[in-house]
Amino acid sequence: MRPAPDTRSSDEGRSGEPGRATAHGAAAERLAEVSRLATLLAERVLAAQAAGHPVPEAHVHALIDAAIVLDKYEVALPPSLARIVDQIDAAQPAESEAGAGLAEEDDAGRLAWLLRPFQGSKG
Repeated sequence: MRPAPDTRSSDEGRSGEPGRATAHGAAAERLAEVSRLATLLAERVLAAQAAGHPVPEAHVHALIDAAIVLDKYEVALPPSLARIVDQIDAAQPAESEAGAGLAEEDDAGRLAWLLRPFQGSKG
């Protein structure tokens, strides 16, 4: 006797749920693309920083967002992005009176403090 043919569509995963395998694969592809783009941008930011050029805040925001997304989905941070995240962590004030004072400031002031390592010489 021949085994019964598999009647699941190509979109069905092993769980038998339509689209689940495809959705998982698409999510993995999107996360890989986030990682690739974050690597490219992080390398540009590090190069600008090394040359003493200012780094646009939008680039830093994009890198922070990418790090958050990759971390949320347990994807390893690319080395260049990890360096930037480490710089941001190192720039945060220690838990002291100065740090407590900064915690009470508005978001713009805290963001300026975080972006401090990325501000190059102007002019």
